[in-house]
Formats: sequence, C-alpha cells, structure tokens
Amino acid sequence: MSILEIVFIGGVVTSILFLIGVVLFLFRYFIQRKKMNALPKKKFKNKQKNRRIFKQRKEFQQMKKKSLVLVFIFIFLTITSASLSTYISYYQAMNLTTEDSDSVVRGYYLLRDLEDQLILTRDQSDDEEKLQQNIRYLATAMASYGTKKASNLNSQEGQLILNRYYNATKQLGMNASTQTKNFYGNANLVEEFLRDIDQVKEYEQAAFNYYKVNEASFSEGEG
Repeated sequence: MSILEIVFIGGVVTSILFLIGVVLFLFRYFIQRKKMNALPKKKFKNKQKNRRIFKQRKEFQQMKKKSLVLVFIFIFLTITSASLSTYISYYQAMNLTTEDSDSVVRGYYLLRDLEDQLILTRDQSDDEEKLQQNIRYLATAMASYGTKKASNLNSQEGQLILNRYYNATKQLGMNASTQTKNFYGNANLVEEFLRDIDQVKEYEQAAFNYYKVNEASFSEGEG
C-alpha cells in the first residue's frame, strides 16, 4: 500500500470521526439549550433560589457556547479532511501508480529494443543466433504483460487506456515469440511486426497523453 493510499484512508477515517464529533457536540448543544430553557424565567422572592437559577443559566449558556464553537471547529476539520481525501482520490485517478509507472517505463524500452533487434535481423547486421536469443528474451518479457492490470485507483477511462496498452504489448510479445527463428533476413515478416510495433506505440502514446507522461525523459535516459 502506497503512502498516498494510507493518507487517503486516514483522511476518510478522520472525516468520519470529525463528522461524529459534529453530531455529538450539536446534540450536546441542543440538550444544554433545552435545560436552560427549562429553568424558571420569573424571579422568586427567595433571593438564594434566584441566584442559584442565575448561576445555572450562566453555566448552561457557557456550555452551550462552548459546544457551538466545537461544532464549527469539527465542521471545519471534517471539510478539510474530506477535501484532502477527495484531492488524493483525484490525484490517484489521474496519475500512474508506482507499479503502473514501472510497467510503462519497462514496456517503453522493451518495445524499442525489440524494434532495433528486428531491424538488425531484417538487414542481417548481426549474428543470427544472438539476435534470436535477444528477440526471444524481449518477446517473453512483453508477453508477461498479460498478467498486468491497471490499478483500480485510476479512473475508469485511465484503466481502459492502460489495459489496452498492456494487452497490445502482451499480444505483440506472444506473436513475436512464435516467429523467433523466422525473422532473420525475412524483410516482409519484419515489416509486418514493425507495423504492429507502431500500433502498440499508438496505445502507448494514448497512455502518455492521458497521464501526462514526459516522453522526453525516456529519451534522455537512453542517452
């Protein structure tokens, strides 16, 4: 569980507790007002009795005022805590979780490494067995994206975009793994897969745009 998730849950819990506090102090306020209103309003001949009633009225008045102040304090705390939780929920919905971020970063490099290796096989620019091993490794890693699902903390639209990207990456990896030995010198097959890679890149770009991922930082990392 991430720190943001812990803060979000804590915010929800404290909001509920503060709201309970509002209800309790509001209830106490009305009880004290009822007790104060129940005190006799007319003066008695007995001065001691009048002083006692006056003292009780003053005490109830002070307690009632204190309860009302606490009501407003707890209302403020409830709103503040709820607003924090709402903001965190929105932030999580519109930003990648750590796990999804790691998956997107890894997928970015896997996709481009596969593209580079396929071009080398098409042009027969490196040892065939070495290229086969590299492509097999990359394809297997990409096929593993079939086990990945976007975090349910994300918005529904964000989950759809990310899962479409994960699924396309998985499918490309599975397809490439069945053709590992057929790529070398086979320009037509390689071009077909390069087109598939371009399709995955479109899904990737959709995820980058939605989550405002800075693609330039990936290029800098490559350098």
